[in-house]
Amino acid sequence: MKKITLIAVALFLGVVAFTSCTKDCKNCKAVTKDASGNVVDPGTESEYCDVSLTSKENAEPVTVGSNTTTWVCQ
Repeated sequence: MKKITLIAVALFLGVVAFTSCTKDCKNCKAVTKDASGNVVDPGTESEYCDVSLTSKENAEPVTVGSNTTTWVCQ
């Protein structure tokens, strides 16, 4: 009985440890375009994960003058 309980606990801990290590990550960059849609600044990619990634993907475009900056994640 103790052996079965020990195996069950070990399997449970293994599953928890395995699933807790997975992250949702993507490379994102801020791309700035002018009013004609031409890329003014292609931005530099950085890796964002989990909450940071969600905030970048859900960020609204920002317009300053005739330039609009949006986040692009791949």
